[in-house]
Amino acid sequence: MGLALLSALLCLFMLWATRRVTRGRKWWLRLGAAVVLFVLFVWLSPQVYYTYYGFLFEDLPRQLVIGDPPGPGRLAQLMTFSWRANLSAHSQGLLGWAMILTALWRQKHPPVV
Repeated sequence: MGLALLSALLCLFMLWATRRVTRGRKWWLRLGAAVVLFVLFVWLSPQVYYTYYGFLFEDLPRQLVIGDPPGPGRLAQLMTFSWRANLSAHSQGLLGWAMILTALWRQKHPPVV
């Protein structure tokens, strides 16, 4: 239950951040920002989940579990649902598409100066 809640909160936060960062920008800047935010999520979210597991399992060593940022190939595989056939990879792909749609959705807010 906690893992599902953490995943939902991360998803909502990333969609909110995408909306906030892209407000009032030109479409190509919104698209670029969504992709950058998606890269950051794919790269850094394993550490968030590992920290959550650290709260559950006291003997889990504290360590960094993030590696190099994902490259364009892996991002393309995530977005086309061909990375790995598991819920985590498919959820990341869905989040990537949701972030792009959120960024490109017409916004009625004034431009950010």
